[in-house]
Amino acid sequence: MEEKKYLNEEQYQENLKKLKKIGKIVLIVGAGMFILGMVLLIIGFSGFGKSGMEMVAEPNLNSMQTAKGAFGDMGLFALGGLLGVFGLFIAGIGVMVTMVTYRREIVAFTTQQVMPVAKEGVNEMAPTIGNVASEITKGIKKGLDESKK
Repeated sequence: MEEKKYLNEEQYQENLKKLKKIGKIVLIVGAGMFILGMVLLIIGFSGFGKSGMEMVAEPNLNSMQTAKGAFGDMGLFALGGLLGVFGLFIAGIGVMVTMVTYRREIVAFTTQQVMPVAKEGVNEMAPTIGNVASEITKGIKKGLDESKK
């Protein structure tokens, strides 16, 4: 039976490219849905004060009037709110997937920041730790000597 290697750099790079594309696409779709939802929300909200008779008195055949006729102002308001919430949720998923794809670079950057401080701390503590270790060794030897008597 052939053993499958999980730590393969070429396969990692291929999967990373795919995940980056997926994350960016999901983020763009979510942001687009959010923007469309906000536009519909504003359009629906702006028409709350008009009555049905005013709409008939001002016949206008542009696309928003047609959409308002199909859904009404409250319908556009509700549809905009729904699209806005789902768009924000999907954009959040896109951001999370994109952040996962850049995790290696973020960890490397953080390590570059911390490593000099950690090295300096270890160099400062090494003599103290050496002294403590020698004292512990002396104590163990003394205990062994006493137990032999």
